[in-house]
Amino acid sequence: MPTIPEARALFPSGLFQPEASFRFSADALHLADFALSALKGGETVADLGAGCGVIGLALLLRQETLRVVAVEREAILAEAARMNAERLGLARYSVVCGDVADKKKLLAARGRLIDSPCPNGPPLFDVVVCNPPWRTPGTGRSSPSPLRRTALEAGQGFGPFLFAADGLLAVRGALFLAVSAEKIPQALHELPARLRPVRLRFVHPLKNGKTAPATLALLEARKGSRAALVVEAPLICPPRGSVHCP
Repeated sequence: MPTIPEARALFPSGLFQPEASFRFSADALHLADFALSALKGGETVADLGAGCGVIGLALLLRQETLRVVAVEREAILAEAARMNAERLGLARYSVVCGDVADKKKLLAARGRLIDSPCPNGPPLFDVVVCNPPWRTPGTGRSSPSPLRRTALEAGQGFGPFLFAADGLLAVRGALFLAVSAEKIPQALHELPARLRPVRLRFVHPLKNGKTAPATLALLEARKGSRAALVVEAPLICPPRGSVHCP
């Protein structure tokens, strides 16, 4: 078992991921960086569809004043997230094994993380991050792994995650969402009315020294905001195999 400094030095490649589970990719780290650029510190964060915990853990490693509640319905992945947080020495991290729609359970977990619980019941979250698999049900090849099939073929689509984010966020709270670039029109169309898109950034891979079409879109939406949408300069990334962009 590595020490906490060793585990942190190995992040993210040293994270425990159950065999045959859905593996995290650079998309998760891009989303964490995108969210961190807008956070001030001290926010409460809900990580919907957390998997082994990579997004929430990346946030906490960079900003330890945050408090993160990760929700994951697959018990083996939820346990992996708990284990990874323990290895990294991150105490302000709680894992809920359950559905993103279980608002009461998530808010209760949030209440247990804050230093001064609210006497009128647990308040809402400041931030929601979300990077679940977005495959359209019935498309693509079926995975031989039961865990991956469950993740990819659940048939939930955008709706439940966006609806859950709307219910969990306080006014002016922020949703940070990662989707494939081709699905950004669908994501914008299905975004609840109270969540206004305010920031969008496309991620382009670099292939053979040339910029390829965008493969990923990063979206920030604010609850109750009236701000105009800002499309940021694209992020150009090295070929796959490099986990992070410079």
